[in-house]
Amino acid sequence: MVKAFGEPPGTRFDSSKRRIESAADELVQALLFCEESPLIAPIAGTSGFAQRFSQLGPKDTKGRSLRDLDLQTRLFKYPCSYLIYSESFDSLPTEVLHIVWQKLGSALSMENNSKSYAHLSAEDRIAIREILRTTKTNLPTGW
Repeated sequence: MVKAFGEPPGTRFDSSKRRIESAADELVQALLFCEESPLIAPIAGTSGFAQRFSQLGPKDTKGRSLRDLDLQTRLFKYPCSYLIYSESFDSLPTEVLHIVWQKLGSALSMENNSKSYAHLSAEDRIAIREILRTTKTNLPTGW
């Protein structure tokens, strides 16, 4: 379309920008477990999986990890997907990653009163930000 309309390379039409924004919104909501169903009863096992699983993730200076399981009222203690460390996440196009980080920062802001993020307590928001700041490489400047 850019070529057909004689626009310079890299030009984004409003329709393309809206699609990118929408995809970024969906990704951030998935990363933060929006619409996660609460557990109706605690989950317990005897295999040692939960402990081994939690030990696999990078930990912040307080020993917290996005892989820490809750298993009482929700799956993870800190409601942000550990897949944020994956090669797939890091391989997203630069423009998309920039928007995702921007939207994630906004979602974790104490000023964000959106219903989508109402499940995140102030403690959750602070912890997730601190964990990501100390464990995630290539964070945008000022994040």
